[in-house]
Amino acid sequence: MSLLRITLLLMIGAALQTLLPRWALTGSLDWPILTALLMVVVLHSDRGAVIYAAVLAGLLYDVFSPTPLGISSPFFLLLGIGLHALKTELFSDQPITYCVLGLLAVSLKTLYFYIVFSLGDLRSISFGLLAVRMGGGLLLGILTAPTVYFTIAFLVHKSKRKRRRI
Repeated sequence: MSLLRITLLLMIGAALQTLLPRWALTGSLDWPILTALLMVVVLHSDRGAVIYAAVLAGLLYDVFSPTPLGISSPFFLLLGIGLHALKTELFSDQPITYCVLGLLAVSLKTLYFYIVFSLGDLRSISFGLLAVRMGGGLLLGILTAPTVYFTIAFLVHKSKRKRRRI
């Protein structure tokens, strides 16, 4: 994937993640569109593009969310580098891969933010709300990651130029 396509996808994903309404059932979590986009980019790009996408996703997440700048960048960077290291072991074109990765990534993201906010005394979250958000994160991860993958695969397929026969 080119850096321009990655940038456009992440910017559109950040806008969608901000504009989509939150479900009370999931503990009012954001839809993990940036996380799912990062997973798709990681499984279909080289290392330089992965680091670029991870830093940009972390920056966009911080800009469009009410968290202090720089809090989510380490998570996205670790997620990108970790998935890139496992890239050869994963089936990058199977929907079940994105379901499992989405489930794990959103759960780890929820746990990461809980630990960072608790240690930094930024916001106290009760254990009950954490449990609801973990369950909601599982649901959102399973729903969002394959949907984002299929959408990107459709867009890439439609954007390919058809060659004319002469």
